Amino acid sequence: MAKNPKEALGVFASTKIQQLLIALLFIAMGMMGFASASGAGSQLSRELSNMFGGDRELLLYILSALELLCGILLVAQFFMKGIPEKSGKLALTIILIFWLALIVILDILTIDFGGFSGHDWFSWIEQVVLHLIVLTSIVQLQK
Repeated sequence: MAKNPKEALGVFASTKIQQLLIALLFIAMGMMGFASASGAGSQLSRELSNMFGGDRELLLYILSALELLCGILLVAQFFMKGIPEKSGKLALTIILIFWLALIVILDILTIDFGGFSGHDWFSWIEQVVLHLIVLTSIVQLQK
């Protein structure tokens, strides 16, 4: 007898899978920042250094290191039972702050809404919705 498809797919909605996916996302973002200076962390560091001044490259390395460290900590917590729960909570808090800053800066503050055409609006909506989906997963993990 076959399982109910909703139950089979429900495994992907578990908090453990969400934690693993968020961890993998942040590991990849951290590695992208170090390897190619591209990705969301690079965009965020560029905009922050444009807003406040400072060394963009240093900021990129700090953000990339935080992303990588938090992602590794969440993966390690997933596979190892000896890691304190407070460490995972701290990593999730750092990830939440980073992601909120990313949304505010990249999706709101640095966008020239006056110059948008029809296509630009749909691209922006797609980006914002994807960022909000990740944000909801991060918030759910903190519960």
